[in-house]
Amino acid sequence: MQRLHILIICPIIFCFLACGGSNTDSKNVTAADSLTFNQEDTANETHKNATMLLRQAQPSLEGELNKWAQSFSNFHIDSFHFSQKGSFEQIDYEAPSDINTFYSFYKPSLSYSPDSSWFIDLYSAGINLEKKGKKIIAIGDVDQAITLSNLKTKDWKRIAFFGPSAGIEETVWLSTSQFILAGMMHNDEGKSTPILLFGNVNDKSFHWFEASILRKDSINYESTRLKKLKIDEWE
Repeated sequence: MQRLHILIICPIIFCFLACGGSNTDSKNVTAADSLTFNQEDTANETHKNATMLLRQAQPSLEGELNKWAQSFSNFHIDSFHFSQKGSFEQIDYEAPSDINTFYSFYKPSLSYSPDSSWFIDLYSAGINLEKKGKKIIAIGDVDQAITLSNLKTKDWKRIAFFGPSAGIEETVWLSTSQFILAGMMHNDEGKSTPILLFGNVNDKSFHWFEASILRKDSINYESTRLKKLKIDEWE
């Protein structure tokens, strides 16, 4: 199963120097005990922050993300568990040579921060659009790259990448610096399960949440932002 290529926080590995004979350096033991405590404290703080994020998302899940949430059976915020914390990919993304043409196709699907200083782009990296007559024709990739643009600095980065077994379907901003990526991931049986990624542009971090609830095979969910592209035909 392919997952988001993000950096996972790894446990701190402590190395103890072996001393000759049976004597132990008491200072080293004290330092190790202190570091272990700090490590546990940091982990507890991460989980505490993760729980707070889920609660902050409740209004969005009942509002803009409600249709997405209801596409899963028995959806409830308590079904989610914190999986991992990681960082944005921070891979340079080349801005379009003709920004006006880019906006003419993709602007309706972009998600802008409340102060309009950022936008999240779910589709332009993986869906090529062109106009043939009055029709908009799309050529899509099985992979999906999520990009983030800073309109003030003109900095544009790929922050996340998904293979064909997972993807982001919706995105909303919680504040001028925090946003949610809502999507799905196939479990071991090939069934769609929900994922929520909370992004923060200040520290360039993701908090990743998963749930085991399922989307019925009969439901063919289509992203509201994908609909805004008004694609007539796929090639």
